[in-house]
Amino acid sequence: MAKTRTPDFKAPAGKNELCRLSYAQSLFKPRAAAEGGEPKYGCTLIFNKKHRAELEKQVAETIVAEWGPKGLERAKAGLIKSPFLAGDGKEARNKQTGDLHPGMGPDVFFIRPSANKDRPPAVWWKDPNKQEDETAVYSGCYGKAVLNCFAWHNDKSGDGVSFGIQGFQKHAEGERLGGAGPIDKEKWSETIEDDGPAPAETAGGKGASALFGD
Repeated sequence: MAKTRTPDFKAPAGKNELCRLSYAQSLFKPRAAAEGGEPKYGCTLIFNKKHRAELEKQVAETIVAEWGPKGLERAKAGLIKSPFLAGDGKEARNKQTGDLHPGMGPDVFFIRPSANKDRPPAVWWKDPNKQEDETAVYSGCYGKAVLNCFAWHNDKSGDGVSFGIQGFQKHAEGERLGGAGPIDKEKWSETIEDDGPAPAETAGGKGASALFGD
């Protein structure tokens, strides 16, 4: 399905501009595609609206390379599917309740980059030679992604532009999205003494159910 493809680039480009990672689990394990397609790696990347210009530039270049200058007019008319999704739009909401998913809102937009199952994204933090896992790089942390932009055509869906993801580097911690995550064992740990006698209520083979009465 991929056609014209840009070289890899890092987004966002600014030194202090970080995107927020969501649905991080699919960076580490391919997710089944809709309509029986091949499983793919991927994630959701959430950006502040003010950081959209660099990504729009890549999309515009891809459109012109694939469909010529008139492709931009087709895109504005909605005839080429955009990879940009509104942070307060339909795709940002829970289908059952209509509530916004954590991390979404009117000041952000998001993209859903993907990678083929034979090309897992590089995921790292401080050491570029260490492939991190979801314990360190999780939904809610902040970082920068290595992306590419490509044009596609589908007989059912028409024409569109999407992002591929080659890698993600975590830069900063953030409040976890979609779950509490692992607990801090040092905070909650208590010293465990050697086993003492069993409670009297459980003696004589009554079992733990005797603690709660009949």
